[in-house]
Amino acid sequence: MFDYRKAAHAQEILKKRIKLQPFKGSINLVAGCDLTFLNPFKTPTEGIAAFVVLKYPELEVVERVYATGKVSIPYVPGFLAFREIPLLLRAFRMIKEKPDVIIVDGHGIVHPRGLGIAAHLGVVLNMPTVGCAKKPLYGKFNMPDREKGSYSYIFDKHTDEKLGVVLRTRDNVKPVFVSPGNLTDIETAKNLVFSTVTRYRLPEPTRLAHNFLKEVRKKFL
Repeated sequence: MFDYRKAAHAQEILKKRIKLQPFKGSINLVAGCDLTFLNPFKTPTEGIAAFVVLKYPELEVVERVYATGKVSIPYVPGFLAFREIPLLLRAFRMIKEKPDVIIVDGHGIVHPRGLGIAAHLGVVLNMPTVGCAKKPLYGKFNMPDREKGSYSYIFDKHTDEKLGVVLRTRDNVKPVFVSPGNLTDIETAKNLVFSTVTRYRLPEPTRLAHNFLKEVRKKFL
């Protein structure tokens, strides 16, 4: 049985290890990661985690890897990392050309306890990570203007601390919710996500990881 109290306590401990800072060094390789399930409504179920590594800024695919395994922790908002990270770590270990930064399909520090999946993964790997989520999870914000490149800040609803941005990646489409995970900051996260968007709403690293997962999933069904 998954103990949510212990998990929340673990999040509080891991949160103290997050380092928020401008990205140091150059970015030559950027990875995107995602995870899917053969039966998302069943627990336990078989999961598939994938990473796609791209050259930056060319966004040419360098490597694609995936790993499969049993996932026995149910999905509960705020505890996604415990369900997904073990399998993501298994897939990450298979990458030959390790990326300089990872964009995660999920939140970074925009989280009730300050440790979304992107932050959690970044702390565990001691790597720069950025969260780019499709839906809001936490915080207060105003919607940005409808034009591509518009953004507004996400603030902690208790402390008013700036946590991330709501970013419009295309004209008149739903925005994405971007925040630093680890070893990055808000501006780095925003700029990286925006620079990896092409003609789609989502940044190429996570979009391609999602599409790769759909390919792999067909083999198991």
